[in-house]
Amino acid sequence: MSERIKKNVLIIEDEIALLDSYSEVLTNEGLTPIKCIDGYKGLEVLKKNHNDIDIVLLDLMMPGMDGLEVLRTIHNDKEGYGEVPIIVLTNMTSEKVIKEAFELGAVSYLIKSELEYSDLVGEIKKILGSDK
Repeated sequence: MSERIKKNVLIIEDEIALLDSYSEVLTNEGLTPIKCIDGYKGLEVLKKNHNDIDIVLLDLMMPGMDGLEVLRTIHNDKEGYGEVPIIVLTNMTSEKVIKEAFELGAVSYLIKSELEYSDLVGEIKKILGSDK
């Protein structure tokens, strides 16, 4: 049996139940979740640890600082936040919002209400190149 390399996944999600669910699913897949309850905390963690974070899961609708503002902040300071792939997880289906998210650097845009956990795990593994 080959040894799994732990991958760190930063989850920025304001709904505690979803944050915990995503965390449990990722842990079961051998990934290491890092949970942040809002955009401010997520940016702080990413800035300090971007060399150790392999991928970010980002909610868009959050109080205080929404996900698009998080994307904008990262996009405008790539040196400070690194070049970490970001998957947007939201129920926002507006073409304008989707387009803006991709323009700001999102690598994937998933709709929560249509999402199975296996799809999320598959997307993460595809982006990390570990779907073999």
